[in-house]
Amino acid sequence: MRALFPTLLGVGLIVSACQDRSEPAPGAAEPPEPRIEVETPPEGASIMRPEVLAEAESPAPLPDPVEARVLFGLGATRLTDEARAMLDALIAGKALTDGHWHLTLTGRTDASGDLETNERVARERAEAVRDYLVDKGITADRIAIIAAGEPEADPETAASPMQNRRVDIRAEARRDGD
Repeated sequence: MRALFPTLLGVGLIVSACQDRSEPAPGAAEPPEPRIEVETPPEGASIMRPEVLAEAESPAPLPDPVEARVLFGLGATRLTDEARAMLDALIAGKALTDGHWHLTLTGRTDASGDLETNERVARERAEAVRDYLVDKGITADRIAIIAAGEPEADPETAASPMQNRRVDIRAEARRDGD
């Protein structure tokens, strides 16, 4: 304990000597106070960093899905001028070339052929629509094709077999990563 006392006394003296308790000389300038500069955002602007703000904001709702139908004649797999005009209007009206839209094309037939023929015709109809859409700027990787063949009984189309000779188009907007 005796050895510890001189050590503590020496440390206390050194600390005391290092502290400047003197008053500034009369007429001497006072040392400047530390200054912290803060950038003030414009009025009404958020004080959050943009990357944090972007995470906090909820995304805008996606547009509703779009559905359309392209009709074909008996056994036909080529688009008519009327079908091309309808597809052009669909593309322009909903900006389907925007990368957020994904399309499902479901080819259908009536009951006039055998199952194998109907599936082939349904696929060729859907592929004809896909090829036209790709030519208009929609990337093929955003288009899925389903060859459904003859549709199930549908009271809306039962009166006309031509209504069954079609490609159903469903376009859905998706967020990146969906």
